[in-house]
Amino acid sequence: MKRYAYIDCDYLSSIQTEVLSILDNKNTTEGWNFLDKMDLIQAPSVLKLCKELKLVVEDFSVTVLTEDLAPHLDALPQVAKINIPIANTKGWSNVWYSITEEQLASCPSVTVFDDTHESISHLELPETDRINDLDKIIAFNSRIPHSVNMYTPAVLSPRIVASFTFVNQPLELLQ
Repeated sequence: MKRYAYIDCDYLSSIQTEVLSILDNKNTTEGWNFLDKMDLIQAPSVLKLCKELKLVVEDFSVTVLTEDLAPHLDALPQVAKINIPIANTKGWSNVWYSITEEQLASCPSVTVFDDTHESISHLELPETDRINDLDKIIAFNSRIPHSVNMYTPAVLSPRIVASFTFVNQPLELLQ
């Protein structure tokens, strides 16, 4: 399974505008911000994308970053997620790392946002891939260690990316 795959969308700017409009009425903080998926009624372009991909949204969140997001794995059962760049992604990298089964088995479990997953914070993992300046929608494998890093100090912030999980995971996009 691929680390990530780009999803073509010729109306990304509409999605960005609509999601920013939703965020105008929210108090977001650094890191993950879980939102009510019913707010997507205000984002018809997101709903259009999901309909085209035949996906049913389970969770809707945004990451709001002014500093690096350390390497991590997301919790099962979700594997395939979709990230949509919303604002200020220039100067930031999405980075993926390699991990062996032995390393993964040695990791302690932690619970974050009521989900339990492996903590990889103690591991030094080799980088395997990166996307600089995320400017396209991606499906990605959230069970591959990944991080978000600022690679230049002269960036606009906060970096905002919308993240979606689905009742019917888009695993086929990562084949």
